[in-house]
Formats: sequence, structure tokens, C-alpha cells
Amino acid sequence: MTMRPLAVLLASIALAALALPSLAQGELVRFTGQLLDVRNGYVYFTTGDAFKLADTPRIADYDTGKPTTLKPRAKLFARALFDPATKQVVELDLTARHLAPDVAYAAVAQPLAATRPTTERAPEIVGVKLTGKEVAVAFLVTVPPTTPLNASVYISTDVSGWNPQAIKLDRIDGNRYRAVRRFASGTKFAYRVTRGSWNSVAVGNDGLQAPALEYVTKEVDAQEARTDVFAWTDDRGNAPQGAQPGAVPTPYNPNPFQPGGIFPAPHASPPGGFPTPRPPSQPNQPPH
Repeated sequence: MTMRPLAVLLASIALAALALPSLAQGELVRFTGQLLDVRNGYVYFTTGDAFKLADTPRIADYDTGKPTTLKPRAKLFARALFDPATKQVVELDLTARHLAPDVAYAAVAQPLAATRPTTERAPEIVGVKLTGKEVAVAFLVTVPPTTPLNASVYISTDVSGWNPQAIKLDRIDGNRYRAVRRFASGTKFAYRVTRGSWNSVAVGNDGLQAPALEYVTKEVDAQEARTDVFAWTDDRGNAPQGAQPGAVPTPYNPNPFQPGGIFPAPHASPPGGFPTPRPPSQPNQPPH
């Protein structure tokens, strides 16, 4: 494709886009172009645009504005003038001279057609706007069965300088601790769970200390942060275990009970004493 036909094509596309009512910034008042046809009460232009004619449109000369002997037909150039109230062509100014495409709109913009830039991005792209509102946050920590019944559990945060006793939690049942604090939405910090010192810190199910947990306060009324502790750094898996109800010998706990068994050895003899042991028989001996 050569440059000249390409330029003509682009110009035609641009003109057609400008002529679309949905793109207009106001009521169309003038349209100039080359005629394609006039029939059935409509005037057609080579750009592909068609407009309804008024019942008795005025036909005039393009240069003088006076009545003309020219009749609307293909290949002539025309300037169509519109009545903004009816949106119909009330005058066609004809000429055989080539005219540049031209479109004009009224000064008053249409509210539905006008567009305006916005400085606020879509919330589904950037997320919910944070206002800094106060949010009640419940920290819930589940501890392992090896945790002593009298143990205290804390949350240590980076904003506290990693104080191992920054936030103390209250025990709510056999293996859960809880604390409620209030933070502004958008608050962010990292935290770890401890038993009050860095010698007793929560570790993962692989026995290793994982990276600090990340916490963010959302734009909600209330929020909960749950943490599961699989073990503590000061747990001793090979330490002797005390006897527990229902304990049975295992390779890791071969003697679950204290020496002497469950019941103490009897100290009293049975009534009448123990029977006298009989002497061993003498097999294969001849009778006396």
C-alpha cells in the first residue's frame, strides 16, 4: 500500500469517528464532504455517514449561499447544515469544487457524550482505600501439647525492637492463647511467637525457625490473626517422659511406669501359710 492511499484511508477513518454521535462533544451543526447519494429522505456521504433530511431542505450554492440549479447527486461536494432541535439537515450547500472534510458541533456539550479524565484508579486494580480507621484485632495462637500448663505466651514484633514479651496473650483453653489489640487500618509489622524469651521461640513442623510472620490491618471492622506453633526451641524430644494415664511401652518410652509395677508387692502371707513344697519325683526308680 502506497503512502497516499494510506493517508486517505486514515483521514476517512478519523472523519468517520468524528461524525459518530457517541463521540460528539455537542450537537452536530455542520458536516462537509463528498455526496454519495440522496434518497428516501436521507443524504449519504462517501465517508459512510448518513443524515436525515428535513421535509423541505433548502438547496443553495456553497460559495454564494443563493439558490442553485445544481441537484444533489453523487460526486458533488456539499455542506450539510443541521437544526440542533430536530437533528435533521435543513440546508445543503452544493458545489462541484473539491471541499475538505469538515465537522462542527454546538458549543454546549452533551452530558452523556462528554468524557472527563479521572485521578482515582479502579478499586479492583489498586485494592480498597485505607482510611486509618480503628480495627479490633484478635491474635489467636495454638500451642503444642508439650507446652507447660503454667506457660506464658507472647507476641514479639519488629516495631517493639523484637521485645520477646511485647504482647502477652491470655490462655483460653488447653492449647490456645488469645489477645485483642486495636490498630489503625494499614498498620503493618512482622511478628514471632515466644514463651517470654528467645530461648523458647516457636518453630515449624520441620523443627526450624521460619521467617517472621507478616501482619497487615485491613479496612474492616474486626480482624483475626491465627498462628499454629508446632514446637518450641527448648523442647527436648529425648527427655524421659513421666507416666501418663494409658501409657504403654514404646521404643521412645520403654519403661512408662515406676519400678515395682503398678501395684506394690504383697507383704502378708496367705491364711495357713504357704504350702510345703513337695520333693521332686524320682522317675525310672524301681518300687520298694
